[in-house]
Amino acid sequence: MRYNVELILSNENIPKDKNRIIISLLKHIYESYDKDYYVSLYENEENKSKSFAFSLYMPNCEFTREEIIIPNKKIILNFATADMRDGILFYNAALANKGKPYKVKDNSITINRINMNKEKIITNDYAVYSSMSPVVVREHKGDNEKTWYHSLNEEKGKEIFIENIKYQLLDSFGEERRLDIEEVDFQVLINKEVKVKHYGIEILSNICMIKVQAKPYILDYIYKSGIGSKRNSGFGMLDLV
Repeated sequence: MRYNVELILSNENIPKDKNRIIISLLKHIYESYDKDYYVSLYENEENKSKSFAFSLYMPNCEFTREEIIIPNKKIILNFATADMRDGILFYNAALANKGKPYKVKDNSITINRINMNKEKIITNDYAVYSSMSPVVVREHKGDNEKTWYHSLNEEKGKEIFIENIKYQLLDSFGEERRLDIEEVDFQVLINKEVKVKHYGIEILSNICMIKVQAKPYILDYIYKSGIGSKRNSGFGMLDLV
């Protein structure tokens, strides 16, 4: 399920650490609409994997050292998930909070409009995706001091990325689909490295176009759930080319 949500700001300046603000908004609308669902997503299990990804479109924005200036005070929040229940709860939570300003630092965000987007159908054993939000390739060995972020321009980054993909798929589909998952492969068609401020840290990320070979059900899952690390924190949302 895919949606775009029009958000209206009370002033045109937001911090560069923008995903943090949207995560705060998501937590707020979930908690106010369905406390049990909010707890299941964010409190029952630390760093719980979630089924959704999101990206932001900020027309005519200007990046300064610490802020983003959005002249028309409008952000489009794109949201996608492979889980129908998560999609319905997102829509209902957003609708229940429509028109209600949510204060965040020196600004406020108001949900103005919610649209459901038609999804594309995948029937081939390959798909070409473009990133709607930067893709994170993360090598993580237990704690933050042993975490590295990689570029898809480098062979090491590509090795870690396929490990990230297979870990994500095994977590979602389980061991019974391991044979299909082991066959997954990819090619980087275009990539540009970017650094994104996230919770005070500059994260090396990738704005890219990739071709993925896999069974159609796996390609469909990637299309709807995103790819790479930190998908539910504003990274790794994809569209089909």
